[in-house]
Amino acid sequence: MITLTGKALALPLAHPVAPASLTCTTPPPLIRGDRTLICRGETVQLRAADCAGTVVWSTGDSGASIQVTPHQTTRYTAVCRLAEGCVSCFADAYTVAVVTPGAPEVVASAPVVCPGNAVTLTAACTAGVVAWTDASLTGSTPVVYPTQTTSYGATCVQSGCRSNPAPPITVQLALPTIPTVSIQNAPNTLCSGQSVTLLAEACAGQVYWSDGQVGASRRLTVGSVTRFRAVCRVGSCQSDSSAVLTLPLVSRPFSPSLAAVVRNTCPFQTADLARSLDGVFDPQLTYEFRMGSAPDAPLVPSPGSVLADTYYAFARTREGCVSQPVAISANVTPCANGIAPCLSNPPSALVWLDTLDQARGLVCLQARLRGSATEPAWACTGTGLLTQQQSVRPRYVASEDDRQRGTVTFTLTTPDPDGSGPCVGALARLTVPLSASINVPDKKDSTLVLNPNTPESSVVFIPEGFSPNDDGVNDRFVIRGVPASATVSLEVFNRWGHRVYVNPDYQNDWDGTANQGIRPSNTETGLPDGTYFYVARISDGREYVRFLIISR
Repeated sequence: MITLTGKALALPLAHPVAPASLTCTTPPPLIRGDRTLICRGETVQLRAADCAGTVVWSTGDSGASIQVTPHQTTRYTAVCRLAEGCVSCFADAYTVAVVTPGAPEVVASAPVVCPGNAVTLTAACTAGVVAWTDASLTGSTPVVYPTQTTSYGATCVQSGCRSNPAPPITVQLALPTIPTVSIQNAPNTLCSGQSVTLLAEACAGQVYWSDGQVGASRRLTVGSVTRFRAVCRVGSCQSDSSAVLTLPLVSRPFSPSLAAVVRNTCPFQTADLARSLDGVFDPQLTYEFRMGSAPDAPLVPSPGSVLADTYYAFARTREGCVSQPVAISANVTPCANGIAPCLSNPPSALVWLDTLDQARGLVCLQARLRGSATEPAWACTGTGLLTQQQSVRPRYVASEDDRQRGTVTFTLTTPDPDGSGPCVGALARLTVPLSASINVPDKKDSTLVLNPNTPESSVVFIPEGFSPNDDGVNDRFVIRGVPASATVSLEVFNRWGHRVYVNPDYQNDWDGTANQGIRPSNTETGLPDGTYFYVARISDGREYVRFLIISR
């Protein structure tokens, strides 16, 4: 029952409100609808019964029935208004639920394929099932075999209601362009051992060469393979092969005139391969001795003291051309009271710290074996993890016990080269500090705060090589990270052990020109391209012994 007090209701009334003394007993209407569950965009008809007056709906409409199109789940109610102005209570709400499934996410296993290749489409619905725009596709992971570029879309269907369509995924068909292959700055002729750059152009994907190499640009040392092809791959699609690129290789490499036999001189029981150069040494060439007849055979570790065997000499021009191999026989005649071979070439080893990461406890070492030293073996006093123990570049991860002790000592040994003879294997040790330390003379009333994660104050960076060709890029051999108060002494040796450059106060100004030994007749060209060996000593006690490459 509603008691009217003379104030107007918040509903549109066709007649004035009855006096305050009037008591109304108008019952609320009864709402019915044709359904309670619809899809978004569908219409429901609502009807109100048991009202002798005018039905006023919560939507603002009036009448015994209305049609509504809700976009989300909505509750509807109404009141019954009599002509006398009496208004009923609100009717029980009628709820219309709107099913709104979310759109699926559609992905393809490969966005670019060749015609007829299989592609797996995947669509996932949070509720309901997947319906593809292509009615021939079913399930959430159909496999398609497109023969042309095709777009695929899908919707989610829940309780008969369909979601908005997902953004379509397009699978493209690609027939990659056949690459065009060439030699960069192609010379008229090439020779074995010379370096050239091969280029493959007009490929929008990845270039694969006939010899297994990958990349649109590659550096190549000319060898026995002189014919190259390339294909272009985009996704799983591959082009036809390119035209054959034939290197203009000189068919007859030059052959240096060297002595075919070298002999020992008592009491030494080893021979010196460099004696094969006596009287025929050409300063315009670089010589190297190898264990086999191939240009990439292992180098002879100690050409100055070899045992009886056959070795092979190669000469290399400034342009990088390698000669034909020259076989050199080392004849060793036993000597009375002769010096053991290992004494002529005693085993030795040099060990140094390459890098130290105190925060991670990572120690990287390097070693160089000399003389007859072979087969390095590492050991240490720490309890951490030592890896690559039979190489010249081991790595060590320090344990917590190592950090507390502060140092770890590493030992490199090599086998005894002559068993019970007079020689012994090489031995080298290096102690590496794992934490910084400082001495405070007067500890009274002193506070020392040490951050073990603070990086080293000076990490020296030395490049593996440089290109002194006056192009403005890496024209000098620059050592970075040297403390301002320190000085650097630099010595450089060629592969025969001859010193070619020395500077006791190096200022990062070496341009590849020799200042020691035999110099090229044209000093502007500098030392020939190749591998060299250097020793860089810093006045704070650090020493770096490594190889470097000069490449113009």
